[in-house]
This record gives sequence, C-alpha cells and structure tokens, in this order.
Amino acid sequence: MFLYQRMRNKRLLFFASLVVVIFLVSCGFSSCHGPQYEEEDKKKLEETGGKQMQEWLDQHMTGSKVLSADGYVNMIPSGPHFLTDIVTGTFSDKGETRDYLVDTLAGGVYIAYDNTLFNEVCQDYVYEILGLQEYEENCDVNRLSIGFRIPTGGKSEIFKAILSDGVWLPGELVLKLDDAGNDDVRKLLDEFVRNKDERPEIEIGGLIRVPDEVVLENYHMAFWAKEREEKGIYFNSFDLKDPYEDIATYSGQTIYYRYGFHKVDDPDIRILMREIYWSEKDEKGEIKVTDRRDSNINDLSFKKTNDGYLVTFPDREHTFEFSIYADEGSEFLKHEYHSHEDREAYKSPGSTIGGNRYFERDLHWEEAGDEGFVLTNDDGSRKSFFGGEELIPGNRF
Repeated sequence: MFLYQRMRNKRLLFFASLVVVIFLVSCGFSSCHGPQYEEEDKKKLEETGGKQMQEWLDQHMTGSKVLSADGYVNMIPSGPHFLTDIVTGTFSDKGETRDYLVDTLAGGVYIAYDNTLFNEVCQDYVYEILGLQEYEENCDVNRLSIGFRIPTGGKSEIFKAILSDGVWLPGELVLKLDDAGNDDVRKLLDEFVRNKDERPEIEIGGLIRVPDEVVLENYHMAFWAKEREEKGIYFNSFDLKDPYEDIATYSGQTIYYRYGFHKVDDPDIRILMREIYWSEKDEKGEIKVTDRRDSNINDLSFKKTNDGYLVTFPDREHTFEFSIYADEGSEFLKHEYHSHEDREAYKSPGSTIGGNRYFERDLHWEEAGDEGFVLTNDDGSRKSFFGGEELIPGNRF
C-alpha cells in the first residue's frame, strides 16, 4: 500500500520539537527575538561540519567533494533563532549533486534518500506495532507523516531534537542501498527501521481509520510509552479512529473519545457528539490521569435566525465536534441545507481559530440505516460541526 503523507519533498525543512511555552519562559517575552548566536559561531560550525563531511567522503566515496555547508538555525516565527549542532549542504557524486546532513556533536553523517519505499516500510511496521495486520485491508490511511527526531544541541539546551521533514539515512546505509537490488533494498530498510539502536527516533503522525472490531480503548498511554522506549517509534499527533471512537496521542498525552447520540427537541434532530472518556499524560515516565474540560450537550445552542438556525456553543478547547442525524417524520429532514460559516462573527469568546473567515457548503441528507438520515458534505462524508455555522434551509422535495 502506497503511503499518503503530508511531508513535502523539500531538501531542507525542519520543525522545532518543543512547545513555545518553554522558550518564552527561558527568554522572556521581549528580549528573545532574532539570532541568539554570533555569525562567527555559525561560520565555525559550518567549517566543522564541512570538514567532517569531507573526511567521511574521502573515506567512503573517493573523488566526491563537499560543495556547500550551512549551519542549521532553528527559527521560531517572530521569536528566537537558535544555532544547533547540525550542518546541512550538498556534495558531488559522479557528476550529480546530493544533499547531506552532519550532526557535528555526535559525528553522524546522513544522506537524503527517496522516501517512497522507506515510508512504505515504516507503514508496514506501524501496522505490526499496532496489531492491525489482519485489519489492514479495511483500514484507511487518511494521512501519515514520518520523520526523524535528530538530536541537536548548540549553545541553547531548549531544543533537544529537531524533526526532519524528509528522509535522511545514515551515509553507510545509503551506500549499501545504492549498490543493492530491489529486493535487498527493502530488506535493508526493514532491518534499519526495526533496529532502534542504529537510527534516530522515528516520529509517526497522522490518522488511520480502522474498522469497528478494533478495540481502541486498549491503546492507553502506557502502550505508546512502551513502543517509544522499546522500538524507538514516537507516535505524536497521531489518531486511530472508527465511526464511534477516537484515540488521539500527542505531546506525551493520550485522549480516548467516544461518539454518542443526544436528542435535541428544537429542531427535531439527534446529535452524534464526540465526548472525552479518559485522558492520560506521561510525566517523566509516570503515567497520570489528567482532568480535561469536556463538551456538554447543554452548551449546544440552535438559535433561530431570519434564514434558518445558528449553531453555537462556548469555546472549550475546540473539543466540541458533532454531526446531525434526523429520523423519518422530522421537520428538519424536509429540507436540504446550506452552511454559512462566518468564523469572525460567530466564534466563541477566547477562540483562537484562524484561517479564512467565510466557509460556504451545501449539505445533503444521506440514509444511515438504523440511524435514520445523516447530514453530509458534497462528497457524501458525514458533516462535522464545530460551532459558529448558520444552517439555511433549501428545497428538498
């Protein structure tokens, strides 16, 4: 199965792996903008990295030369810029130009590698780790992102790792892959992925939809922590979801949601709503149950307007998500609907939702078996509401 993932094939793109709060506390709110290093230090880093790479090339790829060396700077938008221990650049290889990365602190040399097959191997391993092999044909990978958490340091200890958007493999492995046949390439990659002592930690993000038979409540925080410790696989910003359950894990937290129905009298509909059942957090190896603000059906409001209904609710960390169902005989079922979302006008106090101000969608009713009818998008997918939308009736019959 080919992997669909959001990582763009740019040569050099990295993301900071720690939260904004850390560097705000460390630097203060006004004195931590722009470069937090001297240009001379950056030049020395580049000289060191370029030299280390050339020494590696002289040993492993005779005749190849370093063409460029650039010290990687971890830049926070409108914030501090930190010099790391990473140097990236290009080198010549038999008339071609290739990309490299050097961890000057640990001495590791990495070379950019085509990510298609590597990501397929990682996805197979993910299914194995999650125990989903027997369900694989019925799973749907909506998105999956894979990257290395490469250790870094420099003068600042704030960023202990950076996540590379792309595939950088150890140089010696890339040389073996270049000389191997197709079958051997996959075998080498599989061995590499499974040996956590021979590679940086791999971070897996994204969403996999699974069939109902999978018991999602079994994926507690202890499961994700164990896989990270034993296999060097860090599931972060990762979801497993079926029609009525959702496990989400991110930043050392795991939240288990269930979707349940609630009756609404005006209009005459039923709400399928996501609700938190439990939440856990890994704090320095100790797993704790955490309190989270949950959505409450009583917060949901359908206010009548001149044109239809305005759907609103108080902002609760954007956990309020629901879909609309109706039974035969419901007045609400007699119309199709147009959704007009004005986020600027209808957003709840304290909301931080950004992006486009207006969203316009035509919504349609689809049969949902024993559950009656469900309001869907143009593509037939169940419409998820997050509040702040006006539903304007149209002609259905």
